[in-house]
Amino acid sequence: MCRTIKVFPILGPKYNSTYLMQVIKEKMGETRLNETLTEVVLSTFDIKTNKPVIFTKSSLAESPELNAKMYDICYSTAAAPTYFAPHYFATTTSNGDPYEFNLVDGGVATVGDPALLSVSVAMEHAENEDPAFASIKSMNYKKMLLLSLGTGTTSDFRETYTAAEAARWGPYKWMSVIQNMTNAGSTYMTDYYLSTAFKALGSQDNYLRVQETALTGSTTTWDNATLANMQLLKQVGENLLNKQVSKDNPEETYADALIGFPTMLSIRKKLRANKASY
Repeated sequence: MCRTIKVFPILGPKYNSTYLMQVIKEKMGETRLNETLTEVVLSTFDIKTNKPVIFTKSSLAESPELNAKMYDICYSTAAAPTYFAPHYFATTTSNGDPYEFNLVDGGVATVGDPALLSVSVAMEHAENEDPAFASIKSMNYKKMLLLSLGTGTTSDFRETYTAAEAARWGPYKWMSVIQNMTNAGSTYMTDYYLSTAFKALGSQDNYLRVQETALTGSTTTWDNATLANMQLLKQVGENLLNKQVSKDNPEETYADALIGFPTMLSIRKKLRANKASY
């Protein structure tokens, strides 16, 4: 019997990034950040400066060097270490000088859940007196709707460890588990902060986090894009819709909540169009 063994490269990323970049270029064309139809928030991390780089349309007045082509930004925010190669590109400053970027996925800066980042950008708009965000000054979360869609975790079934076990670990073992721990902790803390803040400000109904925490088997693999796994993930999503949102309100499912959010958004949009107080 002949058996094929897939060998992953020891040196270099798991995947060739050429095709991914080709697809993104086909979709984005030569569009730059300043040409987006609405505000966008894209997180990356510069491995040369060791600092996060957040691309937002509103930041271009003070940081024109961020006005990069969208395909450069979109590839960078998808360049997860070990999976795709980091991305280098250059733009120009207000003085016409070159400005260099060496970027990887923003998850390196623990921005796996960008919900908190989105709120921060909205607050910054309000502070800068953007008319579209004037109603959320002074942390007025009642004027904000936040829908956070997770991609799933295995926290309910993830293997756990004791301090005695971990005391015997060396660098290799820690490297094999620390990323999952960091990702889970970052996502949990983001949700904890936002749910606490919205509730404290009387706006708990304005924030909804949708996250499956019981992924198992092939659905836990980041890069399994087989048709069978896509169908499994679709089923996971459909099952999640029927789960209750919280123990405080056992009758409300995620399907109910997701229907309610667009309704609230539509009402607010009509009020804004009529220049009414909302």
